[in-house]
Amino acid sequence: MNTTFQKRASAAGPAPDRRPFIAWCLAILAGTAALFSLIHRYAADYPLALDITKGAIASSAALALLYEARRGRQGRPIAERWKQRAAFAFSAVAVVAYFDGFRFAYPSFYHRWEHYHYYLGAKYFPEMAYDDLYKCTVIAQDELGVVTSTDERTGQPITIDMSAEVREPDKKIRNLGVDNLLIPVGGLLEHPEACKARFSPERWEAFKADVRFFRTASEKGYWEDMAKDHGYNPPPVWTIMGRILAELHPATTGYLQLLASFDIAYLLGVFAALYWAFGWRVCAVAVIFWGCQSPAPFFWTGGGFLRNDWLFFLVLSACLVRKRYFKLAGASMVYAGLLRIFPGIAVLGWLAVAGSYLVRHKRMAPSHVQVLIGGVLAAAVLIPVSVAVAGKDSYRQFYEHTLKVHDQTPVTNHMGLRVLVAHRFGAGVESGRMKYTKDVTLADPFEVWKRMRSERYAKHRSVAYGIIAASFAFFVYVAWRVRSLWVGQCLAQVFIILLSQITCYYYVFMILSAPLTRLRRHLEIPLLGLAALSQGIWRWTSWNDDRYTVLTVAMLAFCYFLLYTFARRAPRGRARVPLPARPKM
Repeated sequence: MNTTFQKRASAAGPAPDRRPFIAWCLAILAGTAALFSLIHRYAADYPLALDITKGAIASSAALALLYEARRGRQGRPIAERWKQRAAFAFSAVAVVAYFDGFRFAYPSFYHRWEHYHYYLGAKYFPEMAYDDLYKCTVIAQDELGVVTSTDERTGQPITIDMSAEVREPDKKIRNLGVDNLLIPVGGLLEHPEACKARFSPERWEAFKADVRFFRTASEKGYWEDMAKDHGYNPPPVWTIMGRILAELHPATTGYLQLLASFDIAYLLGVFAALYWAFGWRVCAVAVIFWGCQSPAPFFWTGGGFLRNDWLFFLVLSACLVRKRYFKLAGASMVYAGLLRIFPGIAVLGWLAVAGSYLVRHKRMAPSHVQVLIGGVLAAAVLIPVSVAVAGKDSYRQFYEHTLKVHDQTPVTNHMGLRVLVAHRFGAGVESGRMKYTKDVTLADPFEVWKRMRSERYAKHRSVAYGIIAASFAFFVYVAWRVRSLWVGQCLAQVFIILLSQITCYYYVFMILSAPLTRLRRHLEIPLLGLAALSQGIWRWTSWNDDRYTVLTVAMLAFCYFLLYTFARRAPRGRARVPLPARPKM
């Protein structure tokens, strides 16, 4: 037996020495730590330095790709091991840049704003549904009165008169479910039973304890601004896991830190899935783009509560199709769509590809049938469970709050086709821009801006419909050519821009562009260039409506560029990468 083993080992050759690569990785990590330590120590404007660093990382990676292409044309290709080492170096720096060099804007690594909305919103959904988080919070504060706690940052005791805070004359909250404008809270405090009647005594005391935690863990101004956001608004399927996890433990620093770590696991899952399905190169491009783009930085949702679950399942669905696990892919896509609605728009890519196959062959492909079965089974399980957890009226409430009111209310960091149609660059109040319409004398300073934006979109809605129709026709033509489910899904991200109006941090879905570089490697440079360009746009614009309009233009133009690229034949001499056979189970 020993002789046989030795023969096999000799035939296989010596095991590769991984020590140089490990040493390289350690050196890169040490250099990354040193770089951000210097930025932290010497940068007068740390956020500006970070944005410049992100743009420089993406630009440098693009230049490295240009150098690689030049060497290839000269017949002097770069060794694979050096490509992998460079990819690791750029990826490591991009990851640290995404996490702001681990110098977080809030202490203790959990996002109080995010957890206040999603932890409390999910935990007390049966009592507050979508519209009463802010109303019940001010009533709970009024009952709590004077409280004493310990400041997490200084360790010093603090005393807060919560009742006096909510009874200040200028105290305002967002009027959720009605007009989404800011309103004074005075009238709400006169009728606390309107909120308390829906709680049992035990649940009301638990809610007050959680409100007390969030208030004492937040600075006053920050806490006041929380109630001016747009409330708890995910679909009922998100509430399944949200409520289960929130009810396991009262709000404490340690437990919210644990909940925040789930998003880190989801992000790791995203890149692990890309590595598994598409290889190290696609994974590296995705990491660098994600770490350096500006619409979805760590600032918005980092340290939040289940904010990357939809992204994981959306990306995973493309990876599962690539690996030919079609039923699981269909289930993953449905779950992503039911978690946040807009990810489900990517299914249009699958439908276009399946439709073209049906027209050609007068029947559905077996793989398409399997995807359909997986999606139907997932919906058949998830929807009834969500009704059991969130309540039989939860879908009606979701429609009324999120789709009918919230989605139709302009928000300063919205992106999408509706933003492009409703925005007008110009001077003066008649332009409707935030710069000219903000009025601090109103209860809601952006009331005029919101009204003018809604009116402009209503007036030019037909333009949006025309753009959508033309885009869909072109997309069908492209789908007819590519014939691949995962390619169709990745290209269908254009319809997320065209058909939804979502906040900027959801534009991390543009990571779906990275898998396309597997078939069109020349797309790597434009994708990283888009990340660098987005940082420039972020810094060149001052007001959010201008900023996110220009960013939408950049993202939409890139999606059209992807469609144009796949409408053409693959460059001569560059073969398509074949799909792998499905492993035997």
